[in-house]
Amino acid sequence: MTRSRPTPVLLTLLLIIALSACGGTGAATGGSDGRLTLATPAPNSLFTFNQVIAEKLGFFKDEGLTVTLAPVVDSIPIAGLVQNGKADIGLVAATDAITAALRTDELRMPYDERTGGNGFLVGLVVPEKSGVKTVADLAGKNVGLASPDQDRAYLTAVLRKAGMTIGDVETTMVGPGSPSVAQTLESGRIAAYAGTLTDFFAFDEAGLPVRDITPEGLEGLPVGGYIVRAESLKQGDALVRFFRAMARGTYVGLERPKVAEAAARQAAPEEWGEPEKSRGLLAELAKTLAPFDGKNFGEIKADRWSNAQSLLKEAGVIDASVDLNTFLARDVLAPVNAFDRAATLAKADAWLAQNG
Repeated sequence: MTRSRPTPVLLTLLLIIALSACGGTGAATGGSDGRLTLATPAPNSLFTFNQVIAEKLGFFKDEGLTVTLAPVVDSIPIAGLVQNGKADIGLVAATDAITAALRTDELRMPYDERTGGNGFLVGLVVPEKSGVKTVADLAGKNVGLASPDQDRAYLTAVLRKAGMTIGDVETTMVGPGSPSVAQTLESGRIAAYAGTLTDFFAFDEAGLPVRDITPEGLEGLPVGGYIVRAESLKQGDALVRFFRAMARGTYVGLERPKVAEAAARQAAPEEWGEPEKSRGLLAELAKTLAPFDGKNFGEIKADRWSNAQSLLKEAGVIDASVDLNTFLARDVLAPVNAFDRAATLAKADAWLAQNG
């Protein structure tokens, strides 16, 4: 599928999504005083529209919470920010979550963010005019990677789906999408590129349309979610209330896309220079947040996380295993999802009537 060319503002937004580090000041409280600090790589953007809705519609306030966003600065990993008490909650990629959990047993994953799948966010692409039609055509060829861990693991999964292994191709770490990487891909020095939505849009911006050759059926991999400190889960129910507000925001975004758009426009009007493109992006991002059963938000599927860990080991990114029974804290989701759906939508409709 050919990727459409984004506006410069939208491209900037998408590049923000790819960031994996942020910083903050002060000490996080674990919500004991009703205050929580959220470390996210894309605050107040289309990518985090559910958080924007939760803030704009007063869902955090309903839960007695004040949520502060940690700014994206420097190169401190989000997981480290949470572990060191600079943030209470961090939104991280699945690979970052697993590698962080290998370094410390102080972190937990209580809420899986993008249960709707990873197909829109990551992929394996070739130039639109490339003779490579399927993954099997890559045998013996060089594949570029945006990152040495997440994208190598993803490539391993793609190759496995095609009956191949990582040893059937050459790999080169070429970094995030940019004009120089686009040139490398166009020249044939790499036959394909494994990366994220931001990278592919960067190629379009550089004048190189790309085609996604990822096979269907990779839904069994997690994209990422929210990590917290284990001790914070024991300090009252502030985190449960936070995730309930987020679940309400996600529910509204899925059921009331006009509310999601209005809230997103208020939060970052500069991202709506071309409304149709931004609206399309919002719709696709919303699909990635749809719950497995259509009802329970944040559900953690242990088998998906086990698959991700196995791929990281197969790809040579990690050489040990996380105790997923401990790391995945799945016992908070029942109260998280115990919110009044009808009342939530009624509040959303009332808000839109005043802000639409």
